[in-house]
Amino acid sequence: MNNEHFGARLHEDGKCSFKIFAPQAHEVKIKTGNMGGYVEKMTPGKYGVHEITLEKIHHGDIYSFILDEGPAVPDLASQWQPSGLRGMSAIVDHHSFDWRGDSFRGLPMSEMMIYEIHVATFSPENNFEGIISRLSHLKGLGINTLLLMPVAQFSNTRGWGYDTVYPFAVHNSYGQPDELKKLIRQCHMNNIAVIMDVSFGHLVPPNFLATAYTPFFSEKFNISKGHILNFDERYSCGVREFYIQCALSWMQDYRVDGLRIKDADLILDQSPVHFLEELSSRVKHFAKINDRNCVLINSDKHNAVRPVLPPEQGGYGLDALNNDDFYCALQSRITGNTNGRFKDYSDPERMVSAMQYGFAYRGEISSHLLRLQGRDRSELKGCKFVVYSQGHEEYYERDSSCRIIEKAGFEAAKLSAGATLLSPYVPLIFMGDEYGENAPFYFFDESESDAAVDKCSLNWRNIRTEHGMAMLRLYRELIEIRKEHPAINEPCRSRCQVQEISPNVILILRNPTSGDRNYAATIFNFNTDPTECNVAEHLPQGVWTQKIYSAANKFSGTAGPLPEILPRKGAISMAGQSFALYFFVHI
Repeated sequence: MNNEHFGARLHEDGKCSFKIFAPQAHEVKIKTGNMGGYVEKMTPGKYGVHEITLEKIHHGDIYSFILDEGPAVPDLASQWQPSGLRGMSAIVDHHSFDWRGDSFRGLPMSEMMIYEIHVATFSPENNFEGIISRLSHLKGLGINTLLLMPVAQFSNTRGWGYDTVYPFAVHNSYGQPDELKKLIRQCHMNNIAVIMDVSFGHLVPPNFLATAYTPFFSEKFNISKGHILNFDERYSCGVREFYIQCALSWMQDYRVDGLRIKDADLILDQSPVHFLEELSSRVKHFAKINDRNCVLINSDKHNAVRPVLPPEQGGYGLDALNNDDFYCALQSRITGNTNGRFKDYSDPERMVSAMQYGFAYRGEISSHLLRLQGRDRSELKGCKFVVYSQGHEEYYERDSSCRIIEKAGFEAAKLSAGATLLSPYVPLIFMGDEYGENAPFYFFDESESDAAVDKCSLNWRNIRTEHGMAMLRLYRELIEIRKEHPAINEPCRSRCQVQEISPNVILILRNPTSGDRNYAATIFNFNTDPTECNVAEHLPQGVWTQKIYSAANKFSGTAGPLPEILPRKGAISMAGQSFALYFFVHI
């Protein structure tokens, strides 16, 4: 079923071809226009596909499908639901948008500096236009990749978006399809790539669509919320193609530069070629023929390496792993949280392992999950891991402190920034962390959306506070250092040595693969009290000069200064929850 579009595809000659995957239906009709509109029977094809081509169809025209004389339902592959979930689907003309000025070709994972945004809470406008108005802030920060939490049509007006209903469609409360294109064009004109969160593992369909979605769901597996998708049972060929075409639609029609696949561990597939491998192959082919970089990031919590190994090594060929292990280890070390899944990270060695190998668990038994977690495959490159200090999880309570700055304080938030941005991995910043935003970000849905959106929205005035300006200064310097210094710039785990030189003090020594002794050394003090540590004895002999110290006055720290040149003998005293970066100087 390769190269089969789904839904409505308007051609430049004014004709529009419609295709629906409905193997359970004996007869499918299409209805165009409003009440009493034109109805015509579609032609059945192989594997449950029904299709038809109509003339004189225009952008914005509405349509729906009638399955076996049942009620009219929207197109599951709809690209626009202007009236919401139950309304008729609308035609989108992808030929008319003006892409002039966008010659951007995307970025490889190794060069990405990622910034994650939830559209409804990022700006007062709560939409795509609000992001455009703040692109200058992101560019000034040094961001070159924007990660959007789901923008496909989901079940509520406001929410996180992972309860996807129409995977091809732009969520109507965020803006129209052309407004998403405008955002992406503006990002590209500022040399910023755009990655989108997508949910390809399960669906939460409303009751009125249950019949239409019947062949999409597995008969073997299910979860408490929603339905596992059918990737290897009867009619799975249509389901697989539906989601591959969905991915390609975002990349072709909207020029998205990559996808992060949420809950990829829910993609249960025993086919000879796993769905993720097929998806990766098709996306790479699309990128090659269009001379673009299009990346796929795998997001699951199993520490599985197969998704990012090349097919010749038995892998799926995806580009990177969303590294939940690094986040959990860092959160536990900084905040002291050992509840729930953080119980697995109470051992100090977990943070060392996460910094050295990417994974905190590399084949050990998880105390929380009571099963093996991950495996020992140390050959993965640093650019195969996306790391972050701030996550968003559904288990956060409504009155809890979600951000590190609220859980552990200002100095701890600076420490978490250093651990992420100076790591040998691809860094991700969650919106607002760059200026110390203290608004929570917890899970919310339609039942509480207005109040939750207000409470979780960024307060941009915080940038102008003393702490806000100091935190922003720290982030800008860290990002500039990451871009400019060869040892920090390169996400190369194999040229990184991590050790705990005293209790709760971790030293990372890095050197680029060029081997020219452009050493960088970062000391992280996870203790809450000042700590003396002998650093030089763990480093190559030579002159080491201080580049950055998170507790310095310029970053609103109150500690005394560290030596500008690292003493060859004796200890230095680091402030509690601080980090320092030193560079080796050639003499």
